[in-house]
Amino acid sequence: MAVASAVRSLGLNADVYVFGGAAEGRLTVLSDVDVLVCVRGLGEVDSWRLRKLILAEAMDRHGLPWDYPVEVHVVSGEEAEQYFKHSRKVVEL
Repeated sequence: MAVASAVRSLGLNADVYVFGGAAEGRLTVLSDVDVLVCVRGLGEVDSWRLRKLILAEAMDRHGLPWDYPVEVHVVSGEEAEQYFKHSRKVVEL
């Protein structure tokens, strides 16, 4: 997946997961793909800016179409636990 490849290209110390409809095998034409980027040592980094950087890298270097319905969630390890707790299925990329 382009987002996981972008995270690696940027050298982020992170794990990448898919959750929601894509992970559960229930995508429709109206679905987006929810991607969780769990960055170790995130600290005070602006997650919104990091999300934009990851998406730009995925588009520029890895060919992700600009209109691809992907939602990138950038969180710390502690915040990721909330996603794991409330998602039926999470798939590591």
